Amino acid sequence: MEITGFRKQIDKIDQQIIELIAKRQKIATEIAHWKFQKGAPIHDETRMKEILAQVFDSAVEHNIDPVFIQKIFEILIAMSEERQKESSGEGNLP
Repeated sequence: MEITGFRKQIDKIDQQIIELIAKRQKIATEIAHWKFQKGAPIHDETRMKEILAQVFDSAVEHNIDPVFIQKIFEILIAMSEERQKESSGEGNLP
């Protein structure tokens, strides 16, 4: 296969990743509404630690550098928390 074929495969995967992040953000909005109704805080340190531990283990199982995966998920969590803040009126709307 030529390099362009590999790049097309990567481009397709990148698009799928973006679509999955968009789905994750949509669910974060739903979580924001639930938390607002229950009076729950947006940041949940216990849940964040659970997620980071799970993705660390999963990365190891898939032979991917777990530190980088945790960094990616720290960003995803921050994005979700910001979306929740925006949905509850606490965040910075663009």
